[in-house]
Amino acid sequence: MSLKRTAQIIVLLAVLFSSLGFTGTASAYTCSTYITVQWGDTLSGIARLCGTTVYAIQAANPGLGSWVYAGQVLYIPTGYSYDPGYYAPVYYPSGGTYVVQWGDTLGKIAARMGVSYYDILAVNPQIWNPSLIYRGQVINLPAAAPAYHTVQSGETLRIIAGYYGTSVYSIQLLNPQLYDPNWIYAGQVIRVR
Repeated sequence: MSLKRTAQIIVLLAVLFSSLGFTGTASAYTCSTYITVQWGDTLSGIARLCGTTVYAIQAANPGLGSWVYAGQVLYIPTGYSYDPGYYAPVYYPSGGTYVVQWGDTLGKIAARMGVSYYDILAVNPQIWNPSLIYRGQVINLPAAAPAYHTVQSGETLRIIAGYYGTSVYSIQLLNPQLYDPNWIYAGQVIRVR
C-alpha cells in the first residue's frame, strides 16, 4: 500500500471517529442552580454528580418523573455538596430539613443534631414507623435558637448552606453585611439560622 493511500485511510478513520459524536454525560458540566440535561444523562447520574439525591431533584421539580430528556432544564436544590458517605465533624444542620444518608437512624440523626429523638418524631408526622426511614428521604428538624457559623478555609456559602440544610439565599437574608455572596473569608462569623 502506498504512503498516500495509508494517509487517506488514517484521515478517513479520524473523520469517522469524530463524526460518531461521542456525547457527554452529566459530568460534561458543573452543577449550578439550574442545569440543562444533555443527551445520555440520567437523573441518578445528575444527582450523583451534584451531590444530591434523585428524590431531592424530583421534589424540587414538581411533575418530574423518573425520566429526563435532552434540553430539559432542571432546578438542582442546594444541599449537601460533599460525598453522602462523609459526615462533617462539626457542621451539622440544626433546624430546617435533613436528607437521610445511608446508615442513618432517627437516633443517630438526633444525637448528631443535638436534639431529642422524640422532637424529630414530633415535627415529622409522615413518619409512621420510626424504624423505617430510607436514604434520600427528607425529614424536618426541630427549630432551635439562632445559630452562627465560623467560616473555615475553602468553604463557600453553598457548602455552608448544605451543612445546615438551608439555602444560600436564606443565609444572605440573615446576613445583610454580605454584599457579595462569593466573598467570604476564613474566620468570618455568619448567621445560618
